[in-house]
Amino acid sequence: MEIREEEFGKMIGGRKRVLYLCHKNADPDALGAAFSLREAFGGDLAAVEGVSKTGGSLLEAIGAEVLIDPSVEEYDLVVVVDTAVGLQIGDLPLKDYAVIDHHQEGDLLDGAIFQIQRAADSTSEIAWEILDKSGIGPSREAALALLVGIITDTGRFKHAQASSFRTVAEILERSDLDYAEALEVLSRVPTDTSRRIALLRAASRAEIEWKGEWIVVTSEVGAFEGSAAMTLVEIGADVALVGGAHGDLCRISGRARRGAVLAGLDLSAILEEVGRAAGGSGGGRPPGSRRPGGSGNPQGDPSRSQGSGPGGPGRAAAPRGRRSLPLRPFFSPLYAGTAGHFLHRWAALFSASIPGRRSPDR
Repeated sequence: MEIREEEFGKMIGGRKRVLYLCHKNADPDALGAAFSLREAFGGDLAAVEGVSKTGGSLLEAIGAEVLIDPSVEEYDLVVVVDTAVGLQIGDLPLKDYAVIDHHQEGDLLDGAIFQIQRAADSTSEIAWEILDKSGIGPSREAALALLVGIITDTGRFKHAQASSFRTVAEILERSDLDYAEALEVLSRVPTDTSRRIALLRAASRAEIEWKGEWIVVTSEVGAFEGSAAMTLVEIGADVALVGGAHGDLCRISGRARRGAVLAGLDLSAILEEVGRAAGGSGGGRPPGSRRPGGSGNPQGDPSRSQGSGPGGPGRAAAPRGRRSLPLRPFFSPLYAGTAGHFLHRWAALFSASIPGRRSPDR
């Protein structure tokens, strides 16, 4: 059941034990939204498997503790934050649960008692509206957590809509915070040598394919697929697909430049279809996503999506565009093997779905 932000407090009222559960490798957006809701309405904060390094820096700054892999059976209600995909929370056996998320539809929605799921640049923005419409002023720590969540999930506003800037302005106006404090949290994240090596390997292993005037690049790494795909776009690709094998699973991350998205490429629709066919998952925010009252025009670059192969986790962020292209029937659901095999198939699907004409701004 979809509810409005102002109904959230009523829906969890009377619940003795509430858990705000973040997805695997929880990022600042998930943690910021979950922490602010916990501060406002009570409960516990948790994540599946662990938190990201940036998420850890945020937790240290706000002095918050997070439970890792808690026993969900001990809670009256589990609020899943920043994902609606069961694989992203390890397919935990949830009984009574809700979903707060800004991504495209996921399998958890069917069994949720209620959900607040809509197009936004970050789940932290939805959490802010819940607090605002409930008449609750955030603590200084909650405000900082929301700010960092929005900053990171919009790529430091590289792909933010006007609504994100308005939300940040509201948070700053209503809290005793300076914007520089949020940036200070991000500056504390230690440099990760393994991440830099992964990015260099992705570049050295890159395979380039032309589709009309569009450049599609694929590569393989052992970790940091999303960062590697982003790097490939930053150095020249119009669309980048980076895969990594994780045991018997394969995870693919995709990124696209603004021009490809404005011309009609919808990564979320493609990855959702591919993920389903492969027995895994994939998706993201729909093109042209916006908050009520915000701009409907695509504002950001690049688009980004993730998906995974058989049994593997996958999630996505915000591909934006003016229209969705129809999926082509190139995809075979029969996969068993390496990341390279997946990449070949996914690259073919993406290449066939990219318009043959470059957008005017490119």
